[in-house]
This record gives sequence, structure tokens and C-alpha cells, in this order.
Amino acid sequence: MSRLNPDKLTVEFKNGVTSTVPIIPRRYTLTHSDITADLFLAIGPDFDYDNITNERDDVLGEWFFTEEGIRYYVYLHVSGPNGGDKDELRSEIFHRELPLALESIRFGDRKFFNTHPELDSSPIVVYFLYINPKDNKAEYWGTFADYDITRSNNSVKAHTLINNHVLIDEKMGDVNGDGIPDKVSLYGDTMQNSDFISNIIIDVKYGQSETGADIITEVSGYRPTIFLGDFTKDGTDDILFHFVTKDWKFAAGINTFGKYPFFGVFDSDRYNGKYQYLAEFIDFYKVSIGNVAENLLFYLDISHKGYDYLSSYYDEKGELMMPVSAKVSGLEALIPVIGSEQDNYYDLLAIQRVIGNNKDDTLGYIVNWLSFQGKEFESLQMQVAAPGTDFINLMNR
Repeated sequence: MSRLNPDKLTVEFKNGVTSTVPIIPRRYTLTHSDITADLFLAIGPDFDYDNITNERDDVLGEWFFTEEGIRYYVYLHVSGPNGGDKDELRSEIFHRELPLALESIRFGDRKFFNTHPELDSSPIVVYFLYINPKDNKAEYWGTFADYDITRSNNSVKAHTLINNHVLIDEKMGDVNGDGIPDKVSLYGDTMQNSDFISNIIIDVKYGQSETGADIITEVSGYRPTIFLGDFTKDGTDDILFHFVTKDWKFAAGINTFGKYPFFGVFDSDRYNGKYQYLAEFIDFYKVSIGNVAENLLFYLDISHKGYDYLSSYYDEKGELMMPVSAKVSGLEALIPVIGSEQDNYYDLLAIQRVIGNNKDDTLGYIVNWLSFQGKEFESLQMQVAAPGTDFINLMNR
């Protein structure tokens, strides 16, 4: 049953938007009068900051493109202007009044939804924001089809599928160089029946205090983890963070709070852009692999692939029957290795696959030993590795 009285709703379209376009940026500011119960909806390219109240009980929302498709995000400040003394009460009020707010947005911008009917099925994700970011939580509140008061089958449901920043991983180490162990925590939003983690944040607390810093990664993915170790050779621990993206690609980054005037000293995208390869099949069951950045050429023996595989490309003399290209994948693993036990720092092993005629056709591996040299990681040694052959059968030939 609808709670909205359309006569109580006033809608204003700000400069930069119309009743039908654009989708992004399109931001909504819903305010109300405690005296008259009137509702005021401003729709514009930005939030209507001039009319946001000091009580911070307004409803802000916007459309947003994500890896999962377009979503509608709602932002509610649970902690009011006087701090968190009434957080529980404010949370109850927001939960009670949010269906009315979403009905107001859907009805007030109904021409827009009629022009873009696919948005009626876009998920609504509501962020409940607190003074302490660790208390923040997100909830899934259905879709705008649930809040269309023009439909006779209107049924409003709130589904809590996303939990407040769940602790994913936690490590202890001195990341700010004061000699006192710091706590580094990895948080993210989880969804029921899914291993996917969104809105990943790295939270750093210095020593025993509550002061620190948050690294907003702006990424989502599977199996995020952190590792602490001194990679930049400055005597403080750095944060190695890696995860698997939605399209199942490995991604990693290293952040430092040490003496260097930057946070990110490594990221997988930058690495993949730097280390490019030219690879192709050549005669006598080999693949040539050239790395432009390091001016290196490798020859990978693929005779271990067996007769059925090789006969597709080579004749009985071992010569190629036609040109065949290969490729090298992006970074697929990043492994910390001890660079110096005496100086107590880590280097990295970066691993990539050499791929044949499809993404599952692994021919061998590129293993790149990386060490931090002043401002960035540089290759100390690059090798090509291939699977071993059957030693017993080889000896019996």
C-alpha cells in the first residue's frame, strides 16, 4: 500500500537535467517539512546543497555505473549533527521512512523512468553512514519497480543482502615507521550466496590509538588479501593487496606510508603496461618470446605438449605448417620473496602465463624477479619456465 500523497510532493528540475535525460550525472535531493509534512525533490547534475538541512536527515541518491551494471545509490547520514548519541533512533526512523522517500523519487521522476524502463529493475543500494566508517553498512532495498505507486501490485520489500563492512583480513606490522606495530584491516561488503566482495577498504590504525588512515581502493572482486612487509627498503612495512577481479583477472597493488612521498609504488595495471611481449611458434617445437622493455629474447621448448597437440602445427620434420601466434597473459600471481635476510626486505616474483591457441592452453610461464630501486620496481632477472617431462619414460626410451 502506497504511503505517498502526490499532492504533498514538489519536484524541481535543476539546470543540466530534464525530465528524461541524462541518466548520469543525475542526482536526487529529497527534503521535507516537519510542520506541513510536505516533500521537496530536487533533481540535478549535483546534489542540492543549498537546501540540505542542518539535521542531516535528507535523502540523497544518484545513478552509478558499476561492474555489475547500473545501480541506484542512496546515502543516509545516520550520525546526526550532534554525533552518534542518537544513532539507533535515527536508524529506526530512516528504515521506517525510506519506503516513502523511494516512492517519492519514483513518482516525482516518473517520466524519466517511462523513458528508461530498464532502470525500474536496477538494484537500489542504501548506504547508512556513521561517524565511525567501520560502522557503515549497505542494504539492498529492491528495485524502483517495488516503489511505483501507479502499479496495483506495488509491494515494498527491503532485503538486507549486503552487510556492513565485513572484516576480510587483518595483519599487524609497523607501517608508519614509529617502531610500534599497527593494525591493518581489510573490509568489504559481502552479498548473500556470493563470494564477491565490493567496496573494499584498507583500514590502518596506528599503534594502540584509533587514529590512522583509510585507503579507499574503489575496487571489487574475489578473495582479497593483504600482506605486510618492507618492499621499499626503508625499514617500514608496506601493504601488498591483491584480489581477483569480476572477470577473473589477477590484480595487485602495494601502498606505503614510509618516507617516500607517494602511496602507490606498484599496481598490476602499470606492470602489465610496462612488460609487453611478442610471442610466436617457431620450428622444432619452440615458441620465441621477446620482451621489449628488457630487450630479452627467450625460446620455450613445448615438446612436452605431445604428438596430438604438436601435429596440429608441425609436420613430420618439426617445421611449422603455417604461422602460429602465441601471447603472454597479464600478471597472474605476485609472490613476496625474501630479498635480504640481513636488511629484512622483500622482493617480488611476478608470474605470467605463455598461452597458445586459447586461454586455457598454457605453454609455460614468465617468472620476473622484481626489486624496488629508489622509485619503482625493476627487473633483476627474467626467466621462462616450462613444465617438466616424464623422467622415467624418458630414461626408458
